Amino acid sequence: MEKLNIYPYKKRKVKLTTFAVLLIAMLLPPISFNVYFRYVKEQMVENLENRYAEILNAYSIDLSIDSSRNLAEVSRIEDVLLNQIKTLEFKVNSLNAYLEKRKRWENFSHLFTEIFKKQGRTLSYLSFSQEKAVLEFYEVSREPQEILPESFLKDERINLKLLFEEHLPEGYTMKKYRLEYEVAKK
Repeated sequence: MEKLNIYPYKKRKVKLTTFAVLLIAMLLPPISFNVYFRYVKEQMVENLENRYAEILNAYSIDLSIDSSRNLAEVSRIEDVLLNQIKTLEFKVNSLNAYLEKRKRWENFSHLFTEIFKKQGRTLSYLSFSQEKAVLEFYEVSREPQEILPESFLKDERINLKLLFEEHLPEGYTMKKYRLEYEVAKK
């Protein structure tokens, strides 16, 4: 004959081995996820170290798995690099402005030498400022001469005016010119 327990309020008892198996089954997924993500994180850090080894060595950055420390260190280095970039941009812009201005003044000196290459021209007035140069000169000749070469006539910074013209004896003509050369366009 078989014993049946028909008592409805009887408490079920779990064996210790059953409890241990259930506990291991419940803890196994979180532990495995933790191990997996830690491994992935280590691989990412190692990949970054291999990829940017020169930069990390130059700024003595030590990457670790602790991402909050890494972020603080990288943020500090980023600020340093951004400040260096701003400083370099300012220096490059000021050098470019200087070189542009120097090129314009060299163009003026070339123009000046071109004007006074020809015989019969005399400088009467010369003025320099930051924005422009003004020169006045006389020309005495028998036949009309070309004042500026073709390359300078197209330049819109050059303004050449004939101030007066006077006919002298023996076929000579005296002319006075005013040339304004704008270095900085407004």
